[in-house]
Amino acid sequence: MENEECTSCGRNLRAAETFVEFDCPKCGETISRCGKCKKLAREYECPECGFTGP
Repeated sequence: MENEECTSCGRNLRAAETFVEFDCPKCGETISRCGKCKKLAREYECPECGFTGP
């Protein structure tokens, strides 16, 4: 686990039942999201370049 907080909601990923990590499509920075935010398609913003996605 590279990041410990969900990029969308800030939830501690160690407390989350599931989570995903993937590279930002624009700059390659790691984006981490809890399973709930992924399922609900909540928007995220890359902390490095500002790219936003669903």
